[in-house]
Amino acid sequence: MGEPIHVLHVDDDPDFVELAATFLEREDERFVVETATSVVEGLDRLGEATVDCIVSDYDMPDRNGIEFLETVREEHPKLPFVLFTGRGSEDIASRAISVGVTEYLQKGKGTDQYTVLANRIANGVRAYRAETAVTRSEERYHNLVDTAPIPIIVFDRDREMVYSNDAAVDFFGADDPEELDGRTVTDFLHPDDRELANARFERLMAEEEPLPEVEFRLVTVDGEIKTATVATAPGYYRGRKVAQAMAYR
Repeated sequence: MGEPIHVLHVDDDPDFVELAATFLEREDERFVVETATSVVEGLDRLGEATVDCIVSDYDMPDRNGIEFLETVREEHPKLPFVLFTGRGSEDIASRAISVGVTEYLQKGKGTDQYTVLANRIANGVRAYRAETAVTRSEERYHNLVDTAPIPIIVFDRDREMVYSNDAAVDFFGADDPEELDGRTVTDFLHPDDRELANARFERLMAEEEPLPEVEFRLVTVDGEIKTATVATAPGYYRGRKVAQAMAYR
């Protein structure tokens, strides 16, 4: 069956939300649909229960769907939000997009509209969960790497440093990570070691496999030369493919 998808459907027509819930749960057995008939009730439900996606009408008496979306975005900037409305216009669509709506869908006749809606919900939740997983993975990575006792530096495809841990800052004699910002792979190396380092970098990015350790002469911010064994491995940082270099003395 797969992991449940908790949907909150907000519409001031109680008969419509109940009907929509029935059809959505038939379309996808993972769906668990909760309903609310006002924005206030919807916000209460959002604060009380797990919600993976919100589906909302536009025209409602207390607040409209875009005002609801604006409120949701204050606390949940990435939560999938589908504006599912019978009042369609370019102005409403434009405003919804500017506030960060995930999908904009007009209500129609017949049951086919629920198939489309179910697909939009499933796609939005899939992307949201994937992004959330990446974020959590990066948080775990930083928690581990920030406190690692060995120097670790991360380089992007342009060979520019995008991250250094505290041990790397100390190793290179910098006052803070910002002092290393903008430096490239070769800036950290003795001139005679740069050709080998560039060749290894190209190989790492092409093959995406860790490379054997090699001894390099590393240059601190004050020009001091330190010999260290360097291990390199591929990785991802903020959604980009990167090279990670770890130094052992």
